[in-house]
Amino acid sequence: MMEDKNSSFRMTSNRIEALSDGIFAIAMTLLVLALAVPDIGDPLSNTAVQNALYGLSRSFLTLVLSFILLALFWNLHHRVFQRIKQVDGILLWINMIWLLFIVLVPFSASLTGKYGEFTISHVIFNINMLGISIFLFLNTYYANRSSFVHEKVDPTEITMIKRDNILFVVISLLALSLSFIIPSFSGLVYILIFPLEFLIHGI
Repeated sequence: MMEDKNSSFRMTSNRIEALSDGIFAIAMTLLVLALAVPDIGDPLSNTAVQNALYGLSRSFLTLVLSFILLALFWNLHHRVFQRIKQVDGILLWINMIWLLFIVLVPFSASLTGKYGEFTISHVIFNINMLGISIFLFLNTYYANRSSFVHEKVDPTEITMIKRDNILFVVISLLALSLSFIIPSFSGLVYILIFPLEFLIHGI
């Protein structure tokens, strides 16, 4: 049998999954660095500490939102790669660019937490989320188009994953649009992921 001339560019999906898990673990941990314990000048009092902690509320909420979004992205990526049997050079680089957007999340989240009163902070955060969403969609689309999905996988499973991917893209686009109108509340749009995902899986 003639060897496939592209076989040297193929690998199993395990290597990408291992790299992705490691990067997600680091990115999700780095989020907490935006919550450094504040320095409080004299005179120290319970009220002074409370006020300092209140000043961290925006950073805390951004951390929680970013952590949940990363968890959702990780879960969807895992669902995709459970069904992929091999990876070529193009799919590999789609994932590398996707992981680049993942490692940027601690920066964009910290920027939003610290300078959330400015539109540019929310624009950068939501562009970050949009980049993750788009390349996650490309993961599924390219793997399915290139017949890298296991033959035994039910096509309806891939359809559901594609719907979830598109949902993330749409929500990210909506949040980005709202960044220019009501920037401080644009992040709340991501809450829609949960009821809409429930509806999608119920169809």
